[in-house]
Amino acid sequence: MKITVIGMNLVGLVTTVGFAEKGHQVFALDSDKKKIAALRRNEVFKDEYKLEEILEKNDRNIRFTSEYRDSIYDANVLMFCFDLKEREPGKVDLTPLYSSVKEACKYISQDVTVIIRTTVPVGTNKEIKAFIETYTDHKYRIDVVSNPDFLSQGTAVRDMLSPTRIVVGVTSREAQMVMKELYRGFEAPLLFVSPESAELIKYASNAYLAVKLSYINEIADLCDAINADIQEVSFGIGLDPRIGNKYLSSGVGFGGPALPQDTKVLLNLAKEKNVDLSILESATEVNEKRSLALVKKIKSVIGSCVGKKFAVLGLSYKGNTDDIRESPAFKVIEQLLKEDAKVIAYDSVSTTLFRKKMKSDQHLVYANSLEEALRTCDYAIFLNDSEEFKKLTNNEIVEFMKRPIVFDGKAVLNPYQLPNVTYYAIGKRIKK
Repeated sequence: MKITVIGMNLVGLVTTVGFAEKGHQVFALDSDKKKIAALRRNEVFKDEYKLEEILEKNDRNIRFTSEYRDSIYDANVLMFCFDLKEREPGKVDLTPLYSSVKEACKYISQDVTVIIRTTVPVGTNKEIKAFIETYTDHKYRIDVVSNPDFLSQGTAVRDMLSPTRIVVGVTSREAQMVMKELYRGFEAPLLFVSPESAELIKYASNAYLAVKLSYINEIADLCDAINADIQEVSFGIGLDPRIGNKYLSSGVGFGGPALPQDTKVLLNLAKEKNVDLSILESATEVNEKRSLALVKKIKSVIGSCVGKKFAVLGLSYKGNTDDIRESPAFKVIEQLLKEDAKVIAYDSVSTTLFRKKMKSDQHLVYANSLEEALRTCDYAIFLNDSEEFKKLTNNEIVEFMKRPIVFDGKAVLNPYQLPNVTYYAIGKRIKK
């Protein structure tokens, strides 16, 4: 079976590496020649755990190319992996996907199974199938399969090699057999559904996580009001097997490339179909205000922010990644600047990207190290769960800061291991 994965973004590369690890021979296609050249040297563009190691281990099973003709001709399986952005709120721009499909159609020379791994609006599978059949003049049997990814940044390789489930949307037995062969060796439930169900499963999964996060964030606000402890409450809730302990960490709200966009797309679909998703609407409204809730907490403790220096630590939406899309750091910093505060921003991997997108301000500077940020601030604010932050000790914080006062927006620190640090978090009660 000749497998061609098209689009070497994070999902495409991890998918390629995963299938190669399972023994498949994979053509990895991307039109970016510089990226392909780097991947041929086993140089990855994302700091993803074990990705480079497993790529190097399996490079004999992977052929990286920027040529459609070589990789598409005589292929049995074409898998499309693209990062699609919104062209407007709730509307995904499918142009990159269709452009690639159109180019691939020029070189299809036999019956082929087309797999859409990209997160796409419900109904895209059917539209892509009609597009390919028309473009190839119905010469070949074309099966279009929906196989959404469930990869999280930071754990993407593990999620690929040891998935919790593999969702496959098919319309024919032939396509089902191809997918069984493709995923032979993966120990996970293989769920065969309609393409529409597969497309919706991805959106509904992310939307549910968004609801769960917004819910626990509101419970954190209640904990603040009644002097309860959100970590104790979250732990107690999570012990219920009907609920589980995942996505029960309160914080500054969800961000990144998936949850914000997918919730908007799902809400737009519901609106078009005259279906009321009021719970999801409320969850997105809660998330929009979440970053400001942290600033409100800070003001309740210190009073005015005018002239105060804040180290804002963690500029990416998630620790140990450089992805700044929809990062809460933007809103937190913007609000602090509106309060006439001074901000020293720091992130070990995403500062350059963040700086390009963040509007410049005379009261906003960037630190080159965590120590520099802490030494020059009055208060420290933690916004993601970077390993660098997790490793901070009581003695280091006390040594670096004039007055060790921290606001933890992501529950990254253990306050009980910081006896000499004044610690604050929404919904967190400290006994010292």
